[in-house]
Amino acid sequence: MQKKAKTALIISVITIIILSLLIFANSLGVEIGNALILAILISTLNFLLFLGSFNYSAKKSNKIFLLFIIGGMGIRLLITLAAVFVSIKFLKVDLVGFIFGFFIWYVFLLIYEISIVRFGLEGRKTQQ
Repeated sequence: MQKKAKTALIISVITIIILSLLIFANSLGVEIGNALILAILISTLNFLLFLGSFNYSAKKSNKIFLLFIIGGMGIRLLITLAAVFVSIKFLKVDLVGFIFGFFIWYVFLLIYEISIVRFGLEGRKTQQ
């Protein structure tokens, strides 16, 4: 499980570095590049919040595990929604680039979340 989490975070950091290099090389517009980087950062923050709640609740009872995973999903969704709203409304980012980057990165990290929970639940079955 930790390997998958590290892989997702490393891919996020490498993507941000590549986007930064493209911006500095004038191959990518500053507005679009900043919007993509901000979208990746918000999606990665959402993923880090998931990792924290999953690692905390992995060894707990089923009730606490479900409360943190399902309840945490609602809280993370509200935090992400607030971050997206603030980004679009107050930071004046490129709307198309931000939404495109956020959607792609959110789905990518959501697939990682599902696989981490799946493998984590398989580990819980063998321990009981």
